[in-house]
Amino acid sequence: MYNNELSLKKILTIAKREYHGLFFEKTFVLSVLVQLFIASFSAFLVVGLTSFYDPMALQGMQMKESKIGVIGDTEGEIFRLMEIDDLEPVKYTDFKEAYTDFYERKIDAIINIPDEKPEGNNLINIDIYLPRSELKATIVSLQLKKPLEKLEERVRDIRTIRLDGYKPLNIHIMNWNRSTSSNKLEFIYVALLPLLMFTPALISGGLVIDMITEEFERKTLELLLATPVSFLDVIGGKTLVGITISPIQALAWMLLLRVNGIQIYNFTDILLIVAIVSFILVCVGSIIAVWCKERGTAQLFYSLVLILLFMSSYLYTNSPFNLVSRLALDSIMSVEVFMSIAEYFFIAVMLLWILTKVTKEGTYEGLR
Repeated sequence: MYNNELSLKKILTIAKREYHGLFFEKTFVLSVLVQLFIASFSAFLVVGLTSFYDPMALQGMQMKESKIGVIGDTEGEIFRLMEIDDLEPVKYTDFKEAYTDFYERKIDAIINIPDEKPEGNNLINIDIYLPRSELKATIVSLQLKKPLEKLEERVRDIRTIRLDGYKPLNIHIMNWNRSTSSNKLEFIYVALLPLLMFTPALISGGLVIDMITEEFERKTLELLLATPVSFLDVIGGKTLVGITISPIQALAWMLLLRVNGIQIYNFTDILLIVAIVSFILVCVGSIIAVWCKERGTAQLFYSLVLILLFMSSYLYTNSPFNLVSRLALDSIMSVEVFMSIAEYFFIAVMLLWILTKVTKEGTYEGLR
């Protein structure tokens, strides 16, 4: 019969051994390096990523002035406005010459200005040729937007006066001193921060599966159980490693975000939630590993469980992702935080009880 008693000292010994083995896990080290890169350069990554779904996020940033090839009316209103707005317009006599320089990347865009004055009656149809690069095209568009909007206002002011029955409306806009939300801040607190906080927890669940199943696959568990170490000690030590590495990483990422100028409130509460969620996911991974024993099957099952948990989190107002975002912004009541933490803690305790029960009943002879 194998020993089936629990010993804290033996659990810590096994955990220490597993900690040393983590430094040789290429997948784990690579994931940490990727997260480290994201947290270290978050200030730069946020600007780049937000520009993909909201190009207007680049507006107002200090960018290198673009060279705009101008053909047509090179003495008119638009040419003058581009010079005022720190663009670098370059005059061309024909389109072929401008297109050659555009193809050779000597200029960043081409604008064809018709010889139509704001005081005229015809439509002012302006053709703009932009590069294929989406980012470069976005930057040029934003730089051209300001002079074109000024021209539009000037044309509208001149031509609307000539309309029959024209009478301007006096619109009074009330300012409630409420600032609009920033897409940059939304991305930081809704996407980037929860991603960095819970990625270590998600990885820990898969990591503990590898730790447990490799003992079955390499036939080393029988050697361990031949010693005074129990099967419960083995599972406990490996589970302890998976639980503790997540809060340590989360603390490091939050400190790096602070270095990048991102304000984060409620450090302690966030770390507590990360620790509890990590506890839940690691217990789930351990239970699956003990039941399946085979790495591929266990990882597949764990992935399906993660997808189910992720989808169901949208049905709950204070899901871990939302909870961390609200805590980081300090926009949640203390009572609400306590109730949410209590719920997750209860789930963690129940899973720990299930894991203990499964481990005690599953001696190596029964699991084989």
